[in-house]
Amino acid sequence: ASPPEQIGFSTVTTDPDDVVRRNLLFAQNEAGTLYSFSLRLVIAYLKDQGISPQPSQQNPDYLQLGKSVFVPLQENSGGYDNIETGGHQILLNYRCSKNLAHQVSLREVLEGQIDPSWVKDKIVLIGSTAPSLQDLFATPYSPILRENYEMPGVILHAQMVSQLLDAATGERRLFWFWSQSTEGLWIFSWVLIGGIVGWVFRHPLTVTLGTGLGLLVLWGSCFYIFSLAGWVPLASPALGFLCTVGIVVTFQSHQDHEQQQMVMKLLGQNTSPQVADALWQARDYLLKSGKLPGVSLTATIFFTDIKNFSTISETMDPEVLLEWLNEFLQVLTHEVLAHQGIVNKFTGDGLLAAFGVPTPQQDQQKIAADAQAAVTCALVISDHLNQLNQNWLQRGLPNIQMRIGIFTGAIVAGSLGGKDRLEYGIIGDTVNIASRLESCEKHRQPSDCRILIGYETLVHLQEQFEVESWGLLALKGKEQMVDVYRVVGWRADKSL
Repeated sequence: ASPPEQIGFSTVTTDPDDVVRRNLLFAQNEAGTLYSFSLRLVIAYLKDQGISPQPSQQNPDYLQLGKSVFVPLQENSGGYDNIETGGHQILLNYRCSKNLAHQVSLREVLEGQIDPSWVKDKIVLIGSTAPSLQDLFATPYSPILRENYEMPGVILHAQMVSQLLDAATGERRLFWFWSQSTEGLWIFSWVLIGGIVGWVFRHPLTVTLGTGLGLLVLWGSCFYIFSLAGWVPLASPALGFLCTVGIVVTFQSHQDHEQQQMVMKLLGQNTSPQVADALWQARDYLLKSGKLPGVSLTATIFFTDIKNFSTISETMDPEVLLEWLNEFLQVLTHEVLAHQGIVNKFTGDGLLAAFGVPTPQQDQQKIAADAQAAVTCALVISDHLNQLNQNWLQRGLPNIQMRIGIFTGAIVAGSLGGKDRLEYGIIGDTVNIASRLESCEKHRQPSDCRILIGYETLVHLQEQFEVESWGLLALKGKEQMVDVYRVVGWRADKSL
């Protein structure tokens, strides 16, 4: 019988996917501690170099051979999850996928066709590579090999011997892995990064790009650590990263929905898309305080009213009156929005609109463009009124005359009311003057649609419109006179 130091087991440990990634160095049974075949060979080979197995100073239960300490695998080491870790196992670090060492056939040996230097002072393993013996094992290289993707058992043991020799002599490091607490911190870090990606990026495209970049960085980090012989979890942090991104994005979507409901409650049905967008941009403040802060800006205010509406309404049934009035207000609303204005509120038979709200304008050219848009809108409404009157005449409905007042100046725009009832308000002396322009000199109605503007609006029109001066007028509630002009139409050399 062979002495105990010459006996070693050849058991190969496979993972659940039948791939060999581990090397079992020791095992225990009733007889005591058993050494693996590869470890016995290495111990015998290194004996002449003065290297023998010793308990590690790091931990007496760890094997130290030469310069390396063989830290045993734990159940959750690296990418493993509750793996069977009986005995003393380490990760197997393959030197290469093939051509590990010289391979010669038995016939070549018998015929003396080998170079003596191939075996002198070397470890020689004798075994069969014939596929018929079915002594073949899948390795991490198997998926990328087109042929002979399984490794014979004798070559597999040669890989184990090579790793142990290199580790003992310091030529190749052993695989290392983090403690369970460090791995937990690593996974938590990627969960946190996933939360940041989901919170910061709201657009689907940026979320997708951020998620893809995050996974790429995770994979690159794991690959770099692997190149340093470190094995850290990849699947767990990737899953945590993706789940957190999904959870945060879902939460953001739910929160956005709630915020949108709050904004829509504030907006009501009469606010333009521009105001809706402004309020939506301020939704975080709106949810927190329940109101929108006032903003000072320069805008052009636009008031309309139907002449003698009370008299007209007395002659019509309420249902017919409402339908007729809505038809009229629909035309006004459409044109205001078409000319980049906003409808702030309806005033019964008219409306209050603003041009240049809600975004503050500092550029004089933009302020001028808002004033020109308001006057253009008024003239277009005047043309529509002629068409409406003709249509109403054919349908037996009353014809009307209307007044429009336009003034440009400073206003404050923001929410009015409390949390239970809010509306987007526009206040300031400019609003009052525009209202007074609409209602002043009611007996002077030279056309079906009278359009009055102040000098403060006229200076922005750049002579694009025909106007007539009505002089300085005393408006109701105003101590100072206002220089008033009536818009007659477009200049002869201008077209709509």
